[in-house]
Amino acid sequence: MDKEKELAMIELPDFTTEKPMKLEVGVTYKGSFKLSPNGQILVKPYQQGAKPSNLRKLVEGDRHAIYGSYHLVRIVISIQKGSSEQIRRAYKEIIMECYKNLNELAL
Repeated sequence: MDKEKELAMIELPDFTTEKPMKLEVGVTYKGSFKLSPNGQILVKPYQQGAKPSNLRKLVEGDRHAIYGSYHLVRIVISIQKGSSEQIRRAYKEIIMECYKNLNELAL
């Protein structure tokens, strides 16, 4: 009975059900690691995501830029920090500029 109590008290490491990743010998991978309380190192390599390719700049404004590819339109907005009202006002102005630019583009 004591043996069963002892086995029941053993903590198992956290396991995830993510897809296994095939690692190749000699290749450097970026990733992260976690040190568990019992000293075990859990390594998680970053997986390559689906990056939009062939993005080209279509419009460049003072506070925004519009990029496009065959399947994707990306709008990048930059707003100076300020009060909540200033940010909302700037956001509204930039969105209107973007809307005008998108209306003029042949997508």
